[in-house]
Amino acid sequence: MAVGVDTEELLELFFATTNPGKLRELRRLVAGLSIRVVSPDDLGRLPPEVEEDGATFQANAEKKASACARFSGLHALADDSGLCVDALGGAPGVLSARWSELEPGPAPASPVCDLAEAAAAELGPIAGRAARDERNNDKLLAALAGLPPARRGAEYVAVLSLARPDGWILESVTGRCRGRIAEARRGSGGFGYDPLFVPDAEQRAGGARTMAELAPDEKDALSHRGEAFARLRPVLARVRLDVREAKG
Repeated sequence: MAVGVDTEELLELFFATTNPGKLRELRRLVAGLSIRVVSPDDLGRLPPEVEEDGATFQANAEKKASACARFSGLHALADDSGLCVDALGGAPGVLSARWSELEPGPAPASPVCDLAEAAAAELGPIAGRAARDERNNDKLLAALAGLPPARRGAEYVAVLSLARPDGWILESVTGRCRGRIAEARRGSGGFGYDPLFVPDAEQRAGGARTMAELAPDEKDALSHRGEAFARLRPVLARVRLDVREAKG
């Protein structure tokens, strides 16, 4: 919540995600804005399961934002994002989160996969998501095995869609982050493919850190989600003014 701002002046914004990594990033990105973040936990009920069957990130983001706005009765922000690898013809793309489930890869190379999966029944979706991330990363490493750095180019893509309470889409914005895929995992931060993704901006600065090795503020400054949110900020400011005038 913004400091020193009357709560009646805040825009209530429902974050349509149960992914704790995305929720943390989006909370950081709205810091300082006149926005009160509402999560599924705040509502005390899970948002509807939305089938992500769109052919594009935008189609999936808009579908989720619309459904979750109607569910919550608030303005809703939804994200659909993923990794597009040059050598794989843009895969896994919109299938990034479920890549290893829909198209199984090799047997897990990391023991974390088995540990997280075994704990999922007791610890819930967070542990299950960790197991899936590990499998996805194992599959990516196997798919690019033997390729030199010059052929390991990739791009993170994020689309943020904002819907008003009746489900009407107000805006969709896209952010991108170019980089390359490392030959081994590095770092313990982030989520998804972050331990394997080395941003171009990091390489231009003379480094070779993966997204998972960057501090949160460093990641936000160059990430695909950070770029998308920068484009959404003026839209959110306009919506907040419209809501305030409507309450007027």
